[in-house]
Amino acid sequence: MSGTDCADEPRWSIGALAKATGTTVRALHHYDELGLLRPSARTGSGHRRYTDGDLQRLCQIRLLRELGMSLEEIGGLLVESGALREELADHLDGLDEQIARLTALRDRTQFLLDQLNGASGPDTGALLGLFGSVNVFGNHIPAEQRAALEARADELGSRGRELLNTEWPLVTARLARHCLAGDPVDAPEVLAAARWFFGLVEVFTARDPGLSEAMVGLIRERGFGAEYADVAGTELMDYVDKARELLSAQ
Repeated sequence: MSGTDCADEPRWSIGALAKATGTTVRALHHYDELGLLRPSARTGSGHRRYTDGDLQRLCQIRLLRELGMSLEEIGGLLVESGALREELADHLDGLDEQIARLTALRDRTQFLLDQLNGASGPDTGALLGLFGSVNVFGNHIPAEQRAALEARADELGSRGRELLNTEWPLVTARLARHCLAGDPVDAPEVLAAARWFFGLVEVFTARDPGLSEAMVGLIRERGFGAEYADVAGTELMDYVDKARELLSAQ
């Protein structure tokens, strides 16, 4: 940061701002020409001086560029803060989905690597837990219902495994995040996630009341996984149930 023009408000020269943020002076000139980032102040001799507000705007521009947006698109978003918030929220959902997919893929890869490195043969139950429908319940349902679930997995085939290994982690992550954030259950995005959640429950259980009850009961007991340990399973399902009540009333 360069010297300040007033004691209580830091002002960056264009070179100092470029160095501090890893941006080039050329890029800052370009942003100025496009009207994306104009310095809030000038020295008596006309040199640019950037304020904290300018720094925040530059950070927004750089993040949106990293998210793959064009400068023209960014300019439109920066005009209205509400549009920017909505865009960032959408991108955050997308990033969470990518993280969930990659986490599930990493877990399966690590498991198979451990199997290859181990002296013992493959653990059939664990394999089913990672790649079959029983990973939703583990050993926490009665044998009869477990057999029914495995039969359902055979019916669903590869599509069922895709739902369980990809879509299930995504929707549970989204609902847990909404619950942790205290988002209203009548918010459109919460209702959409709840509709997705219960749709998957129906697919997994073929609308079998016993299996559905076992699934919901297991979530109440264990939550959505260790990564969401900050919110109890009971709290999560109460939240999701409220959303389901609203959906039923529609």
